Amino acid sequence: MIITAAIIAVLIITLFTTANFWINWWWFGSVGYRSALVTRYIASAIAFLLGGVIAAWFFWANWSYALRDRSRPRDPRLGTHRPTALRRIGAVPLWMVTGLVFLIAGIAAADRWRIWLLFLRGGEFGLQDPIFDRDAGFYIFTVPALVALQRGAITVMLVTVAVVAVVYVIRLGGRGFNVRQLPQRVRTHILALGGGLLLLLGFGYILANYRLLSSSEGVVYGLGYTEANVVRWTNYALAAISIATAALLLLNAVVRRLRWLLIALGAWAITAVVLGGLVPSIVQQTIVEPNELSRERPFIAYNIAMTRAAFDLEGAEVRTLSGEGEPTPAELSPESPTFDNIRLWDYRVIRQTFQQLRSFVPYYVFPDVDVDRYQIDGRMQQVLISARELDPDGLTSSAQTWVNRHLVYTHGYGAVVSPISEATNQGLPRFLVGGIPPDGTGALAIERPEIYFGEQPSSWVAVNTRQQEVSGIQGETESGPYTGTARGSIGLGSYPRRLLLAISQRDRRILFSNELSGDSQVLLRRGIVERAEAIAPFLTYDDDPYLVIADGRLVWVIDAYTTTSQFPYATPVDGVNYLRHSAKVTIDAYDGTITFYRTGTPDPIADAYDAIFGDLFRPISEAPPTVAAHFRYPEGLFDIQAETYASYHVTDPSAFYNGEDRWEIAEEEIERNEGRNTVTEQMEAYYVSLPLPGEPDAGFGLVLPFTPNNRQNMTAWMAGQTNAESVPRLVVYRFPRQANIFGPQQVEAQISVQPEISSQTSLLDQRGSRVIRGNLLVIPIGDTVLYAQPLYLEATATAGSPTELAYVILVTNEQVVMRPTLLEALTALTEGSGAATIASANAEVGTDAPPSVVTDQDGLATEALATYERAQEALARGDWTRYGAEQEALEAILRQLAREIGTPAAEVPADSDDEPAIETQPAEETPAA
Repeated sequence: MIITAAIIAVLIITLFTTANFWINWWWFGSVGYRSALVTRYIASAIAFLLGGVIAAWFFWANWSYALRDRSRPRDPRLGTHRPTALRRIGAVPLWMVTGLVFLIAGIAAADRWRIWLLFLRGGEFGLQDPIFDRDAGFYIFTVPALVALQRGAITVMLVTVAVVAVVYVIRLGGRGFNVRQLPQRVRTHILALGGGLLLLLGFGYILANYRLLSSSEGVVYGLGYTEANVVRWTNYALAAISIATAALLLLNAVVRRLRWLLIALGAWAITAVVLGGLVPSIVQQTIVEPNELSRERPFIAYNIAMTRAAFDLEGAEVRTLSGEGEPTPAELSPESPTFDNIRLWDYRVIRQTFQQLRSFVPYYVFPDVDVDRYQIDGRMQQVLISARELDPDGLTSSAQTWVNRHLVYTHGYGAVVSPISEATNQGLPRFLVGGIPPDGTGALAIERPEIYFGEQPSSWVAVNTRQQEVSGIQGETESGPYTGTARGSIGLGSYPRRLLLAISQRDRRILFSNELSGDSQVLLRRGIVERAEAIAPFLTYDDDPYLVIADGRLVWVIDAYTTTSQFPYATPVDGVNYLRHSAKVTIDAYDGTITFYRTGTPDPIADAYDAIFGDLFRPISEAPPTVAAHFRYPEGLFDIQAETYASYHVTDPSAFYNGEDRWEIAEEEIERNEGRNTVTEQMEAYYVSLPLPGEPDAGFGLVLPFTPNNRQNMTAWMAGQTNAESVPRLVVYRFPRQANIFGPQQVEAQISVQPEISSQTSLLDQRGSRVIRGNLLVIPIGDTVLYAQPLYLEATATAGSPTELAYVILVTNEQVVMRPTLLEALTALTEGSGAATIASANAEVGTDAPPSVVTDQDGLATEALATYERAQEALARGDWTRYGAEQEALEAILRQLAREIGTPAAEVPADSDDEPAIETQPAEETPAA
């Protein structure tokens, strides 16, 4: 009975401790990357064994030596404890400690498997540091391994010294140590351990010099004058003294010259305190700070060069624009790229609109909205695309059952696609794809709309069960069985698999449910980033994956980076000081097929991982053309490059030190707390598809403006595009420093002080509605820029009403226009019928004088007619909030028109009983020009 119980206990423990291993083993095999798991297991196992065995052997050899007594005759100073008896008494706890050392050292070594593999496989960068003349690869691949070895060895040495000392204290009968009276054997042993510890400390001082290249103590990141001329040589001196002291310790074991040993230890302590602490502070305060620029100039130059190399900024092409003039009529025509690049829909606003108009049922959500481009009606057009994903929390409380969450409601369905620059007459997005089932055509046709793998956090689900899954809308959309084998699924064809899966997922229903059959597949790691991280945890993944419609399927694309914080002399951003876009990851939303494509970006870190995991990466040229056509410049890479370039576009050390021509990413006003307050935030980079100035062909890439430090006029803008191999290219367009180009905050101020805009928004921003300002966009056009900002109208009195596009504001160097549609706004700019902008771009926001207003009676009449027609359309569909807003807008336009022609504005008669009651409000007086 006892034996049976013991066997059962062992089996249960084995099942619970190995369940995750077997699930991982099957999962990696199903997804096609078991070799990557095997490589990690082998590397971890070898590191565990080597680290554990070496540490345990060293520890055992020393305490075992301390227990032995080979002296003949026996030295009476070792006390009355007989060695044999002591070994019997102390062996058990010492062996237990040895086992603990083995486990801890082995686990610590195994956890660093990446460090050891990169040390073995890492190559050269072809870039030497300016201080030690070593390749950057030495600091990234070699130094971390040496530091890990040195720290691990010191830890083992300290534990060993402590235990050996305890053993000798016991053997000495508790009388303590007297250095002069210690037996020769004990003295030699302890001094040898002390010498070894000092050698390790000396090696640590040498490594500390290499790590100074990542120091943040000076005026710039990396070695400064004090570190290079004092701290570095202090470390060398401490290393030499440590080695000399170690030699004296060993010599003292034989010669017994305690005086020399004390002198060496004193020299080490004095050097550490005086040279390591006092002298650097004195040099910094008396030599460096009074002449900081002249002392630090070469080190600033090193930091600039290495930081630009680390973030791939050296190849950024700088061009100059005049910033003068106005866009030509041809550049503002509906056929121009400008028209297609003015994004009318802020992603934060349209996501809510998608949710309200195209979710259809409460368990579908749109977690994110992305910008992409597709060939539509014979021309490339930018669109907003969002996946309709499953959120089982949207089910009613009574429907929140285990069967529903894991077997019935298992996946999202389809996507919505909307042009960025179009809206309906009702101010709503126009949908190219929006229905259930998907109604896209051509490049937007979706034949496999099911989304089992997506951005939405999700638990495991099972397919091909005895329950019918819900696809689309229950009862309206046809639902069939899952076809094929999902990548990364666990089949339930055997009872042991069910048992191990139930243990792994901590869900006993997997084991006992009759709804699961032998044909069922359990899908694990359905989050796309989670799935990629499980296979390649050494890559850093972009926060914004995006969805692509390709060959009738939905495919996710994730931009992946290689990073390090060990690049010499480079200033870090967000904890990393080296960044390369080295991989594109694609994941099929239906079957979970995941592929890692190696971009054409030169990167020794990615090359090292490619050598470690031979079959992980595939050349990017092998990506399907329909997917590769949607590869783009990664947002995460561009944001960090832009933040770095704002300071490091300055390459002259003196100008860099003095902060001359330092830039900032331009800021804009963002509404918070439903419009109750606004905050100023850095602008987000946004995608445009147009020819860069000076280039004939249009490209799809990111754009972001810069302003001078503590000023608000625009000084430059940066564009990022990629080629067919996803190799990034940066182009920076600078304006002359004397040019007065409005920055985003100045444009916001220009918009706010326009009487027509102010009065119109004031009228709309009441009576159960709220005006929302969208993102302010900077659209490059020739030598100048065009600012665009959409205005939205949100009904606050009616819950769940979609946000509507109310107006489009366009701003150039000379005009500000606001019209109901983009086409009307562009036409107004072309005709010169906008309000003039007269404030200087060098003025601070809040000090601009009200601009003069250009008389435009025809334009006001046209706008009045258009407003009246929109009001009638709102009345016809029963949208009273919109109807009232348009009536108030019409009143404001008519009053403005009356002032233009010199006719007093008549009072608006009271509303009749058979029409909706609309409150009237006197229009604000136009300030004198």
